[in-house]
Amino acid sequence: MDTLVVTIIGQDLFKMVVDKFELAGFNQANQINTGMLGNLKIQTHIFEISEDEIIDKRKKLLSAIGDEPMRMMALFTAGDWMRIIVMKPLKI
Repeated sequence: MDTLVVTIIGQDLFKMVVDKFELAGFNQANQINTGMLGNLKIQTHIFEISEDEIIDKRKKLLSAIGDEPMRMMALFTAGDWMRIIVMKPLKI
């Protein structure tokens, strides 16, 4: 079993990202942590997924998040593709 960690930054994205979880075929998260990042609320969802499904489900989730580029964006750190961060798009 592999562990996929999805951190959502910003309370207004919580419901939208949970809907994206359902579209991608994720079951209920094993653990949900809440906290604060400055003045923003964050939620961290931890999923235990089998090795043969992880790449397909992760691809579906990132594709579903990418379908709404004006509302949210997904990032992951270099070298750790099992930790996804979802936030509002940066305005440059």
